[in-house]
Amino acid sequence: MKLPGGTIICAKNASSYYDAVIVGGGMVGNAMACSLGANKSFQSKRVLLLDAGRSPSLSSFESGAPFNNRVVATSPTSIDIFKKLGVWERINSHRAKKVNRLFVFDSCSTSEIEFERGQNEEVAYIIENDLIVGSLYEKLADYKNVDVKTGAKVEVCFIPNGLENMATIKLENGDVIETSLLIGADGVNSKVRHASNVDYTTFNYNQHGLVGIVNIETANGKNETAWQRFTTLGPVALLPLSDTISGLTWSTSPEEAQRLKQLPADQFVDELNSALFSQDDQLPYVNQAIFALNKMNPFRTETFGRKAEGTTPPHVISVQDKSRASFPLGFGNAHSYITTRCALIGDAAHRMHPLAGQGVNLGWSDVQILDKILGDAVREGADIGSITYLREYDSAAQKHNLPVMVSVDLLNRIYRTDAPAIVAARAFGLNAFNSLGPVKNFLMNYLSAHR
Repeated sequence: MKLPGGTIICAKNASSYYDAVIVGGGMVGNAMACSLGANKSFQSKRVLLLDAGRSPSLSSFESGAPFNNRVVATSPTSIDIFKKLGVWERINSHRAKKVNRLFVFDSCSTSEIEFERGQNEEVAYIIENDLIVGSLYEKLADYKNVDVKTGAKVEVCFIPNGLENMATIKLENGDVIETSLLIGADGVNSKVRHASNVDYTTFNYNQHGLVGIVNIETANGKNETAWQRFTTLGPVALLPLSDTISGLTWSTSPEEAQRLKQLPADQFVDELNSALFSQDDQLPYVNQAIFALNKMNPFRTETFGRKAEGTTPPHVISVQDKSRASFPLGFGNAHSYITTRCALIGDAAHRMHPLAGQGVNLGWSDVQILDKILGDAVREGADIGSITYLREYDSAAQKHNLPVMVSVDLLNRIYRTDAPAIVAARAFGLNAFNSLGPVKNFLMNYLSAHR
């Protein structure tokens, strides 16, 4: 068969056939491969994971080793998925920091919101990306129905219009592989999505995410709260990794991110602490109105607020050498996550702002939904590349993902301005929500519920 541009794939000479081929390893692709490996309905099927790189060794995550600067706030639902896959103990035995509370506040007002769980429950676990990747990769060795090719770079994909033909992948080394279902987990610039010809809405935020590893000190010697402050250039967050170390995520303009990366370490720490503690942008009349409203609120506790014990952000004392890096931020969503013989998951299907830390959690939700639907298709004797079954995945995943993505996009836009009217509106809204304890607790329980 001949593709646009003259590329020819000879399907008849395919070097191998697999029932499902996952293009892209990483946190989502590896989880998909583990899920299909553990799926009882797939034990007689052949699954192939194509990873362009090589998964990290878990030996680099032993106690005392430097932390990686890319971390993820892993939700309770995602932890539940890891437990079902049998990788949670592997992750947790290395290093995963439990977060009992999330505290969000504003640089322009005293509005704030706190999410807190019981002592035996978590808001999230902060885990290094590569630790998750490596743990999932090691688990793949337990599945006889899953093959893995590392260093496997895809040259081109062919996705047919109907079930009469297989999907076909040609690798840069010349190997040609046929499959009943091609699963794209190959990131924002997905070759699988491009080959599927689905419509894709995307735009850039004109922001970069600056990440780093910082040494901190707290008033009580504990580091169990994730902190996020909204500033006019974007949110800055400290995510606990140990009692003395946190991961930094600072969303700001591309120019500012570049400047911050190049600052001497001591100047960078000064500016980071200023972003966390400065009161220069506060609007007094907004704060006075918030204070008056709080006095009338029956749900508001007298001790709540950043002045209460344990509700002051950590003080950053240093930034670890060579840990600062940055990357562009944007939004993207495929209008459909599926076509015949193709399904998209993770960043190949959708991309969102990192301020709520939900991006990869949405990808793991994709994995869970698709795994269940593919299991149903196999049990019912259907072709797993059939649009009939894949449409169920698309519908469920879109309904789950889009409300989160749109809400985070709106939140980012609202908090990027210091216009007094908008500051007042957002301050009153955030404060009112935080003050309604029963409503907030209901939402927290709902968002943290295991599926």
